[in-house]
Amino acid sequence: MGEGRGEALTRRIEQHFAKLAHIGNQPDGSITRMAWSDEESAAMAYIRAEGERFGLVGSYDGVGNLLLSTPAPAERRVLVGSHLDSVPHGGNYDGAAGVVAGLEALRQVSEKGLPEGWGATVVAWRGEEYTFNAVYKGSAAAFGMGQPQFLHNLDGDVTLRSAIMSQGYDPSFIQDARPSLPEAFIESIDSYFEMHIEQSVVLERNAESVGIVTSIAGDRRYLVVLEGRFDHSGATPMGSEYRGDVNLAMAHIQVRLDELARRRLGEGRRFTQTVGIVNADPEIDKKYPEVHGNSVTKVSGLGYFSLDLMSADDTFMDNHAAEMLRTIWDTAREFNVKAFVEMTDASRGLLELDGELRGLLGAAAAELELAHRELPSGAGHDAVIVGLAERPERGNIPVGMLFVPCRGGISHDKEEFAQAEHVAAAAQVLGASIGARARRGAAA
Repeated sequence: MGEGRGEALTRRIEQHFAKLAHIGNQPDGSITRMAWSDEESAAMAYIRAEGERFGLVGSYDGVGNLLLSTPAPAERRVLVGSHLDSVPHGGNYDGAAGVVAGLEALRQVSEKGLPEGWGATVVAWRGEEYTFNAVYKGSAAAFGMGQPQFLHNLDGDVTLRSAIMSQGYDPSFIQDARPSLPEAFIESIDSYFEMHIEQSVVLERNAESVGIVTSIAGDRRYLVVLEGRFDHSGATPMGSEYRGDVNLAMAHIQVRLDELARRRLGEGRRFTQTVGIVNADPEIDKKYPEVHGNSVTKVSGLGYFSLDLMSADDTFMDNHAAEMLRTIWDTAREFNVKAFVEMTDASRGLLELDGELRGLLGAAAAELELAHRELPSGAGHDAVIVGLAERPERGNIPVGMLFVPCRGGISHDKEEFAQAEHVAAAAQVLGASIGARARRGAAA
């Protein structure tokens, strides 16, 4: 791509982000585009209009996932995309950067053309973020992998079912575990590419333009509730013989969980383990109002915390989670409190992304003389669902993924930022890889 065209691409990408920054913008400068909200729908409408402007054909599936396809009939197609929703008070680049890069990659593909019988589609999945106590909601529904119980989950006072209906789409696809994408479309999918901001600092610190993802983490998430006994802090002697001190038990549990994690990390395991919430969630408080009985002059009688385990290795996650739960229960008994553990979410990882697609991404980056490296994804992405989905006749869909640097590694925050030049570079890599995949497939 010549210098002039590269500059034009960068300017278009800057304009896309400027437009999206006004959709869901908050007074504090953050972005809130919740799943199946008016704001998420408006962002999708903008992307659809931009794609249709240069000849793509836009449509929505049964739950509202956006599809923008090259117009010629296609027996085989390459998908590229990400999501446009955000966490509450998040940023303008998580997910959206991948949709913007995918859009511009398809502009490049449209200009150069694809072999006869091949097409390409940019997709914006609904509801990727962890809202309504679930992730990957739109992509899971697309392939008939939606979980009906999630339709009852609340975000504020709104159920997922009513949110989907509020935007004019049909939650029965999730209720009945039916694919919201037509079966023929699913069968036509040859492969899937996704781009995302890195959400870490490896690429930035090494001055590298893109990263080729080798694996994607899944998760096991828990709510741990500890029940002891409220007692007077001065009149009740210390020690578990007299006290059922929840705060003390919680402190020891967290330290012992960290010690367990350090042992497994020392064995070479790759994962993260995080306590994110401690007695500080309004929705959980509604279920456990006794937490407000804690005070300066009391022995703590009730408390809770969240526990998040992430790894690309599902077998390891299940084994490590069992060790974590044993640690929680054993320590709780030692300190004379009861522990109740609820699994709030579980999603699988992808231990290894498709080798051929990784090779295409790497070759395109090298051809464009972009500094790059391979690296794992410690966060989850819709690509996991696509990689686990099965085509009726041809099995699992090959998946490739690309990262671009983000400033300071910041994500899910108003300070989140990715340079337009890096997103433009990723769009070029994606466009070249889509074309190479189609040509290779047509020649096979």
